[in-house]
Amino acid sequence: KMKGGRYSIMSRSSQHADLRELRRHLNGILSAFGCVMLRLAHFAQILRYRVTQEKSTAYSSPSSAMQSVLLTAKGIMEREVKGFVRACLNESARTPTGPMGDSAATAKGRGMTSHESGLFSMGIIDREKKSNSRVDNMTSNASKSAIAQLTTQRFVSDILFPKTNNNPQIRHALYFRKPVSKWTSNVQLLRKELSSVTGEDTSAPSYSNEVEEPAVDFLDNLIKKDLLPVLQEEAVDGTVRALERPDAFDPVLDRNVYARTNSNEPQDVDMCKACDALYTSTGPLFLALHRLPRGGEMYLPLVAVLEHVILTFISRVKQQVNKLCSNKTALKLLMDSGSSSGGNQTSFGQCMERRKAFAQLVLAYADGDLLEVSEEAVARESGLVPPLTPPSADTPRSGSDINRSNIPGMEDLDLVGGVDREEHNLAQELQFMKPFLEFATAKQSKIVICSDEELMKSACLAHSLMKLSSLLESRLKVRTNLGANKMLTSTRALREAIKSIKANGLKMAKFCRGDIMMQTITRLSKVCTSSTIVARDAVRIPSSVNDLGEYMTAASDNLREAAGNAVTAYSFSSLEQYIPLCLIQTVRVLAAGEGIITRAPLSMNGIESLDRSGSVLYRDLKGATSFDNSFWDIELAAVSFERSASFMAMMELEMSELEAYYQANHEDFSAADFQLMFAMDGPRRQGDIGRYHMLQRRLENVT
Repeated sequence: KMKGGRYSIMSRSSQHADLRELRRHLNGILSAFGCVMLRLAHFAQILRYRVTQEKSTAYSSPSSAMQSVLLTAKGIMEREVKGFVRACLNESARTPTGPMGDSAATAKGRGMTSHESGLFSMGIIDREKKSNSRVDNMTSNASKSAIAQLTTQRFVSDILFPKTNNNPQIRHALYFRKPVSKWTSNVQLLRKELSSVTGEDTSAPSYSNEVEEPAVDFLDNLIKKDLLPVLQEEAVDGTVRALERPDAFDPVLDRNVYARTNSNEPQDVDMCKACDALYTSTGPLFLALHRLPRGGEMYLPLVAVLEHVILTFISRVKQQVNKLCSNKTALKLLMDSGSSSGGNQTSFGQCMERRKAFAQLVLAYADGDLLEVSEEAVARESGLVPPLTPPSADTPRSGSDINRSNIPGMEDLDLVGGVDREEHNLAQELQFMKPFLEFATAKQSKIVICSDEELMKSACLAHSLMKLSSLLESRLKVRTNLGANKMLTSTRALREAIKSIKANGLKMAKFCRGDIMMQTITRLSKVCTSSTIVARDAVRIPSSVNDLGEYMTAASDNLREAAGNAVTAYSFSSLEQYIPLCLIQTVRVLAAGEGIITRAPLSMNGIESLDRSGSVLYRDLKGATSFDNSFWDIELAAVSFERSASFMAMMELEMSELEAYYQANHEDFSAADFQLMFAMDGPRRQGDIGRYHMLQRRLENVT
């Protein structure tokens, strides 16, 4: 149980309590009182005009006639509104309800006798009702008249709350404050308009002499003294308690075999316990941001508490990130920075952000449910006081046909993609990947990869942080009448803290993608040392190729279960380029005379084994990424795997065939690659680098 006494119940059911019926009833009261105030204001306006025109001496100050009547009426209305609100907030007056959510008063209000409200009553024993409808009508009318005679306290506790299956809670004050505040401000505007029209002196003490404490002040005192301290304590304690759990950032796995009918359907993966606790515990405080006056004595401390909670959460997130990523090659790769063509320092992480897959990842987490409508939309609610004079303009046009603004932060991202752009991005990433692609040489850097459990935790953390930041950002947004979303402008520090959560989530997503790349390179770097390359009796697939295929299939299922489709799709993105690149690099190692061919010559079965390895890896990669909303680029995959197949095919050509291929396709590969091919000894040719130089001079003379 949480601390906080009677306010300690903070379950999901209380957060999502259906208060529409209560709001509807309150708005009906405020609307009726607003119409009464309007009638009285019209009457006072007419009376003051007649007294002024007839120069009557009945009033010492004609411009303030009926002032006491208006103040008395407003005091009575304030008292009635406070009575209704107090009944909705008084937790000591809870009415016990049965399993069906109905009390005896509710059953009686529907014209049912006591024996009909039991467990086995389905209306079939009401013989009196069937035999005499006149008696039934009389009973119903008597019940309605009895309800009309109830006090506000009894009506709320015996009728309204049992009907909605709710209980009085002090937390409801946040839901009632905005319409009450709007009604209070409209009454004040009505009085100011009346004073302006009739020439009443608004500086006189009698003008602002309130007969009754305003209902909005009553709510503010209650919220400030009794509600906000409890909500702030629950937000801090709930978040800290979740962060101290040993499984705070572990994935919430659903091992039920019947969880979904189709394994390719997108999964609604839950956030980790720490993120879910932060989102749940701070929900009432974010709601209060939209209900309380901005910049007031309650608003700024509320923002400070939210910022403190989020910063505490971020500090624990950073510890978890360091725990998962320390000493891993993917993290070192992300932090590595090089020099771009313009001389500016560019990191590998920045190169990742230029990919289309990164833009798709950001877009997948860009949509969050709006928590609250803005003040412009609240004006459409009932319970507002009509103006003293009708508006001169027409009814404003609905903004449903106006397009929403673009998502912030998406301007610099590439959502178009294309083969040429992805090839250019690959070339930039290879500046950082070269030390890891030096297969079978002493120059190859040591690679430290994640275990399956560490990778699942990293992906779950990435998904949870990005989903949490999206939901928290949506809680700061409001929707206008024109359909556009705008952010609260008085929460800059809070917005920056939420952006920090998102930045850590994107960092972990990049880390997962980098680790998957390192896993791929680690396995494919062993192909050039496999004995299948020099086998002469049969064509066999290297064991490391089969190992990579099995790993991709298992990792895809595990990551989708722990982090959902978006993070999994991003983690496997660009493998349709890197797998063919690793195969090409294997061919380069063999062509340079390194690897397994230092022990035995290359065979035709070995070349066929490499070619089949490309086909097997294409099939396994496509199978691992064949889920909904995958970032699989079939055009880019076709181009990349076809290029690697063409490069491998050059090893089995005779010298004359290689010369013909070079003359027709000399732009497909670099000059260094063609030099390797002409210099290598293949199963069907002897290397002769002089033939390459002769063909190169011949092409230069032709051009």
